[in-house]
Amino acid sequence: MPFRSLRLILLWLLAGWQFAWADQPPADPPAAPADAQQQLKSAPRRGLLYEVSRDGKTAYLFGTIHVGRPDFFPLDLVVTQALAQSSELVVELDATQTDKMQAAVQRRAILPDSQRLDSLLTPALRKRLQVQLDALGLPRETIQAYKPWMAALSLTMVAIQVQGFNPAYATDLYLIALAKGLDKPIDELESIDYQLALFDSITHQEQLAFLDETLQILEQGQLRGDTQALVDAWLDSDAHALQQQAQESISENPRSARWMQQKIFSDRNHQMAERIDRMLIAGHHPFVAIGALHLTGADGVPTLLEMRGYRIKNLYP
Repeated sequence: MPFRSLRLILLWLLAGWQFAWADQPPADPPAAPADAQQQLKSAPRRGLLYEVSRDGKTAYLFGTIHVGRPDFFPLDLVVTQALAQSSELVVELDATQTDKMQAAVQRRAILPDSQRLDSLLTPALRKRLQVQLDALGLPRETIQAYKPWMAALSLTMVAIQVQGFNPAYATDLYLIALAKGLDKPIDELESIDYQLALFDSITHQEQLAFLDETLQILEQGQLRGDTQALVDAWLDSDAHALQQQAQESISENPRSARWMQQKIFSDRNHQMAERIDRMLIAGHHPFVAIGALHLTGADGVPTLLEMRGYRIKNLYP
């Protein structure tokens, strides 16, 4: 499976995969000043929000973005009230569990002690990598222990941070902090080991191709525009624009991108929908916060739940 689909990977990183890239504390929910209620009322709607109901049982689906800025918050009163009315917050994974995260990275993303990233690269690839590390202000040593796929993802996320979007301000982290303040239980749909295994399963040559393409995107300066377009679509609660970006990526790279669409989105969407269905059947009424791209398209989680007999109401039409 040759990697020719970095644009789709970018969409996945920003709105399809929750992972703790930042060492900073997560985004805190707003404090409770006298005008807190007015701040929530005046906050613009952001992301995607759906109500799921059947037989008197209700859940909420909120589409997140996995980077952000302080001015993305607070989220509006509709989201805050929906979480307050729910039995628990359910996220893709709880990125505040740093010990679990670090252990999974060690298992999946780190080279054996006897290997270094440089030893796996051609001289030409090493030279191109150094140019991008210098541009991003990263010492070469910071990625030497990483497998090529993890080095590629890390370069992409650092470039996004240079653009001003920080994983410490991921919507998921804000909601986790808010849920803790409301004494809501927090559950996960997936595990970090499962998510990292999606990339760790690709072959060595595919990993090198992925790193090569990542460097090409950085060299050509395409990342900035694609990142901004995705963030703008999320800020505008524009499900159509989000879905259109994913479809354009698939049409540009039909072979590999369709593989990614299947593995990274479609398969996971079906698993998420089944898990949410089981929670509702068991009497839970969860607030489910997952990457916004999981809520779009014909195989998005809302559509899959509708096929299971649930009524879906778009609260951000």
